[in-house]
Amino acid sequence: MTHRPQPDFPSLLPERVFALVVGIESYRVGTDWDLRGPARDAVRFARWLSGPAGVPEANIRLFLSPLPVPPQGRPSEHPDVSALPAHRPATGTEIEDALLRELPKHDGDLLLIYWAGHGYAGDQDQLLLPFADASTTPIRHLDLDSALRFWNSNKVHQAFRRIVSIGDACRLDPRSGTRSAFGRNDYGEGRPVRSRRTFTLYASRAGMPAQNIAGGGRLTEALLARLTGRTLDESIRSLPDIARLVHDDLATSGDIPQEVQWRITGWDGNPLIDTGWPETPPGAPPLDEQAWTELRSLLAGPDLPPEAYNAYCWAFEAAGCAPPGPALPATEPMAVVRDLDQRLGSSTRRLPLPLAFVAYLAARQSEGEQAERLADWVRRTGLRLGTDAVPAPPAPERDGRAELHVRLTESTAEDAFLARMWIYRNGFETLWESGAPVPLATVQQELVHQLFEAPAGQEVGRIEFHVPEILLDEEFERWPLPTRGSRQGEIGCTYEVVVRCPEERTHQSGRRWRRKWAWYRKHGGRRSDAVLSLAGSAPIDNGLADRLGADGHPVCALLDRHTAPLHDRLEVLLDAGLPIALWRRTERDGAHDPACACNRAEDDLAAVLAWLWTAEGTGGPDFDLGQLPSVVRKLRIGGGPCGCPAGLRLGLLWDDPEHRPQTGSLS
Repeated sequence: MTHRPQPDFPSLLPERVFALVVGIESYRVGTDWDLRGPARDAVRFARWLSGPAGVPEANIRLFLSPLPVPPQGRPSEHPDVSALPAHRPATGTEIEDALLRELPKHDGDLLLIYWAGHGYAGDQDQLLLPFADASTTPIRHLDLDSALRFWNSNKVHQAFRRIVSIGDACRLDPRSGTRSAFGRNDYGEGRPVRSRRTFTLYASRAGMPAQNIAGGGRLTEALLARLTGRTLDESIRSLPDIARLVHDDLATSGDIPQEVQWRITGWDGNPLIDTGWPETPPGAPPLDEQAWTELRSLLAGPDLPPEAYNAYCWAFEAAGCAPPGPALPATEPMAVVRDLDQRLGSSTRRLPLPLAFVAYLAARQSEGEQAERLADWVRRTGLRLGTDAVPAPPAPERDGRAELHVRLTESTAEDAFLARMWIYRNGFETLWESGAPVPLATVQQELVHQLFEAPAGQEVGRIEFHVPEILLDEEFERWPLPTRGSRQGEIGCTYEVVVRCPEERTHQSGRRWRRKWAWYRKHGGRRSDAVLSLAGSAPIDNGLADRLGADGHPVCALLDRHTAPLHDRLEVLLDAGLPIALWRRTERDGAHDPACACNRAEDDLAAVLAWLWTAEGTGGPDFDLGQLPSVVRKLRIGGGPCGCPAGLRLGLLWDDPEHRPQTGSLS
């Protein structure tokens, strides 16, 4: 395979190289985290830098947290690191101060980061590296990918042209095994510097462990062996070739093959992964300075616009590639655009991802003048950069489908309600109003009339019941639906059926409700923190409502078996402002085999939903909440995890504050 030319790659002077070297064996979180070898590896790497590579010791920041030397340990395996005067404790304060505040002030050409110790994969597959003083949840750590974005921005001295990062650490999923909780780190990266190049080399792929041999990391062992005999300049220039050799070394040695992963936001400017070097550069150009200046005024402020997550995902689809993960890379709109600008998209389309992202936002913008400004930015920027045309974003899901809305309001009459019905297509149209309190049986009859005898019923795909809290226990999804002659089915097996409680969303609960729905529109429903499973015997009290309502997430609750009555739990969710909830109704007598998987999984609705998503090929264990009404309808029909014909009796609260008919009476 031929290599493309490497422009602007002058020789490196060792005195213009700076390094941050970390080796952590002992963690404050507990002895279960003890790891023999990283301190030794860090010392060996630092000695290569200060020895054969010729980097001045004053340019090397060495941070160590060694384990005590065992009584029988050999000095070669367990060096007396305390004899090295240049090392500091590997705590969060020390390392972050050096990496984010001290080193960026220097005038250098290359920053080299080396880290040996425990590592985990974040929700975007970023490498999370716990500090030595990591203790309680959330585990204090370095988000290496965020730190590299900081170093690739204009917040770092312009002289630094190259960054090399080597992580001899696992990239395990923190949701399994340790179950440790990692918060989200954002180091405030600025505008990307296009002349800067980054090389990262990881000891394992996301979700996989790294391996040790003879008291040290296999990656470090193989890497140092390949660096022997090379000058610093030759080593850095040849890193892609060295990474391939190390990959082959680890894949063919030892009892278990180990796959390293390297990524180059290249010496030639193109983002590459170790699956190969493209022969031609990707076609999507970066945004120019004029585009950034204009967009900053259009997306001013720290708040994400509605549907930012959907816009982010669609940008990749429009460019012909897959999105990187189930969550946005940042919580501020311009930071999301910077992330997209650094990802040059497909090599077959000359379409910058930021243009597709902003085009989607423009299509969803409710304020016409702002929508036109965003769309105009996309047109002018595309013409100036000579990009491919941005395809038309998809129409909102509700376009082209109809919904029937039924509103029931309490009255002074016993077991009777004021009722009204609307049809929604591209707007709400009133169909029927009771005029006086009527029993639910009358509402059922009118619903059937609208579905089968009125023209509007031919288009209906979903039925939404707007009800007071006392009717949440009513099994609307089981209301009878004529099928043929005197035969009947249930409306929940033919239509998506959801319940809503808009009139209960008052005062503080209403504020929380609107804030949580806004969070859902911005971030989408695939993030793990969007869904809460409420089961077991956790206290159900006002304190729980305050805790659940404190932030924009969670937005959905799965109500599995619990010692508290269902009504109490639903009341707490309404107080907390959650717009979405799913719970089980009482099981039909004799409808299920007690040993079937539907009943065995009864304590875990998340498992049932994950099964269905996987079986239908619509995703994995990360829920797409937007599909929940459709998925629940399938579960009501039958054929759940056990394949039994009896469907699961599920109640679904789906309460969108932005999609409601006018409630004034026609009388």
